Amino acid sequence: MRPGRAQGTHGASYAIHTCTSFVGCKCLRYQHRCRNAACSADGGFFGAGFLNGLLKGTYAFTGTAGCLYAPGSAASPPSPGNTLPLANAGFNSSNQPIETNTSFSNTNSVEGTRIFNGNGTGSVKGTEMGYVGRPTPGPGNYPSFPPSAEAATFSYQFTYTVSPDGSWTADMVPGSYTGTFVSGPRTGQTYTTTIPRLSGLIGSFGQTLTAMHLVPTVEVIIFSNGDAWPRICHRSRVLTDMDTWGQNLIH
Repeated sequence: MRPGRAQGTHGASYAIHTCTSFVGCKCLRYQHRCRNAACSADGGFFGAGFLNGLLKGTYAFTGTAGCLYAPGSAASPPSPGNTLPLANAGFNSSNQPIETNTSFSNTNSVEGTRIFNGNGTGSVKGTEMGYVGRPTPGPGNYPSFPPSAEAATFSYQFTYTVSPDGSWTADMVPGSYTGTFVSGPRTGQTYTTTIPRLSGLIGSFGQTLTAMHLVPTVEVIIFSNGDAWPRICHRSRVLTDMDTWGQNLIH
């Protein structure tokens, strides 16, 4: 099919292409937006936030995660309200725990919703369930605990950027993460953490998204009982559009 023509704001004529990808003026589903955005013949566009505006609505997600913890060690645990990791906690430049005797790992699965506001901001709400298997730290000094399973709810805010090549990134808004354990030995405790940048791809018509961490990044999870443990996590997500896109794009 030949591209159509649209009048720009100053009377110029611009080509409108048929749909072959999510971004720019090549998506049939967004042709009315392209007309308003004065698209060029090569699929370019004008208008601040145009690409971020194409990613809008509520997405359901599922995924998996696993974390390597490096809590360090001490003779006694910190007091509730503590937010600082131990002096020997954390990782070296090769992403190996500084104190190996107390390092451990966990794995979990998640589901929830991620809302894209269409302006580069959004919010996440979800539930995770997982377990810590053997080996675990102890017995002996802090920390020391047996294997266990747990579940928690969480939410946070994020910013996002859509790129012309059909990829996207999301960054957690610092200080916005809140979580509460609803099952397991930490039931009733709250926690905060930092989520490193997620990077992913956008499927046809934006109906499916993927996301994961591209590089190992140290984050710190802080529990309300005073535990503050550095960790490196992998996370992967698949997101599915829950909205009726036609309704979203009519206005």
